[in-house]
Amino acid sequence: METVYKTKELKHEGLCYEWEVSVPAKPIVDKLEADLNESQKTFKMAGYRDGKVPMQMVRKQMGPELLSKIIEHEVDDTLRKILTEKNLKPALQPVVEIKSFDDKSDLVFTAKVEYLPEVPKVEWDKIEIETFKVEASQEDLDKALGEIKDKFKTFKEADAKHVAKKGDAVIIDFHGTVNGEEFEGNKAEGIRLELGSGQFIPGFEDQLIGAKAGDEIKVRVSFPKNYTNKSLSGKPAVFEVKIKQVLMPESVDEIDNAFAEKLGLESVEKLLELIKEKITADFNGLARLSMKKKLFDKIDAVYRFEVPEGMIGIDFDTMWGEIKSQKQANPSMFKGKNEEEMKKEYKEIAKRRVRLGIILAEIARDHDIEVLESDLQQAIFSEAMMRPGQEKIVMEFYSKPENLERLKGPILEEKAVDHILSLVQRKEIEISSKEFFDKYAEEIGAMEKAS
Repeated sequence: METVYKTKELKHEGLCYEWEVSVPAKPIVDKLEADLNESQKTFKMAGYRDGKVPMQMVRKQMGPELLSKIIEHEVDDTLRKILTEKNLKPALQPVVEIKSFDDKSDLVFTAKVEYLPEVPKVEWDKIEIETFKVEASQEDLDKALGEIKDKFKTFKEADAKHVAKKGDAVIIDFHGTVNGEEFEGNKAEGIRLELGSGQFIPGFEDQLIGAKAGDEIKVRVSFPKNYTNKSLSGKPAVFEVKIKQVLMPESVDEIDNAFAEKLGLESVEKLLELIKEKITADFNGLARLSMKKKLFDKIDAVYRFEVPEGMIGIDFDTMWGEIKSQKQANPSMFKGKNEEEMKKEYKEIAKRRVRLGIILAEIARDHDIEVLESDLQQAIFSEAMMRPGQEKIVMEFYSKPENLERLKGPILEEKAVDHILSLVQRKEIEISSKEFFDKYAEEIGAMEKAS
């Protein structure tokens, strides 16, 4: 039998409803009695045979927990029905407060629900976007080759007596604790770390200088105050480090076939081809940022609509938390800046980001755009490649479902943008890397801030 409920509108402001909802007590009481009877069949208590514990004791032990679950289910189910009836999509988890309940009257609760706005239909074919094809020049290639010759290092194992110095690499196992407790990413084995590269926490690499293969060292460092994991920010840590190998760098005298072969390539020509592809891909990645800014600017200018305050607040709090960390780490960056004006600016940025996010999510829903397992694996692989020597840490980090979930939003956004680009008018411009940076570097910075 369908539960009858009554709603009383307390408030409707913007995209937020507040209701008082009444649900009859009888179905809840009936469900509680049925669950208690079922639980009694297997209930165990010292001094009684299984299933023979008096109902009064079963009710005392299990009643409150069962009732709480039943009420929670009833509230969720009733809110789903109300939202379906009113054709509303909740933007965030509703805020519910139980006002009263007894077995002779009603369950009464209030619910505050922010809902998603109706997104205006975007006429994509009326939007024209400039896209860029940035080609790597010989100058770019020469610069990259120079950097490889100056900075690229291959390593060979040092003899057992060799003492590690800056510029050497070490193969290490480490196990860290904060106040004697484990933390995420606190241990790894077989990590290659170049001393002086700045890959690890400040001070970590310095304490390995002077070590030999086989040494065990206790490294004491503090996490930076602006560390990405806020629960570790500024906290002292102790790492037990085992030096498995010390490696010495071999300098690159000439980039030739022999050097290419060390990298697993058949010739220097193939190396040059891959370098040019990488440079071009990097440039076109920046060009895409510029193109996305222009696209988002046009959408934001034409398709304005109200967005839920709760979503704006969450996005603003995330950005403002990052600003406070930056300010703490580098106060001079914010000298002369008015905090209230900055907050106002970032709230507008948050509003824009939420609005664009809603449009992109609508595009994804309407066109069945999904994040596939292969998309996630490619994203993990790409991040691992950008952190040489820390591949195992990256893989371990994303082995946890909650961390893997973080990748889905950015991937879905990129796939939605790709779909939009198939609908808008596109004008491709071929441009040199120098021209591109001279003209669009400022826009790229703005895009990174507002997207």
